[in-house]
Amino acid sequence: MQHAPMDLIKRCRHGLDAIRLCIQLSGHSHDFIREALSIDKGHFSRIMQGKAWFPDTKRIDLMAICGNRAPAQYDALMTGCELIELSKDARIRELEEQLASLRAAA
Repeated sequence: MQHAPMDLIKRCRHGLDAIRLCIQLSGHSHDFIREALSIDKGHFSRIMQGKAWFPDTKRIDLMAICGNRAPAQYDALMTGCELIELSKDARIRELEEQLASLRAAA
């Protein structure tokens, strides 16, 4: 799963825009997405029109299917946070510990 371009995330006006962006960046059709998420065609259409809510229980699945984190990035941006991949975070911690160890030995 990849981060969506931040300039596109910043253009999102609300969470639905981030969901739409997530789908658009995937290159998958709406039919493919809704079938993969087991969402009724009519309900999915209403979601995309802003007349129904996207199910919270399917947000992670949406991002996994689409291969990007646009909705999570939008949420983070709106709450003044930044997403960091855990694997990168763990690597940074490991390198900081090595650096501290080297400095202590010097």
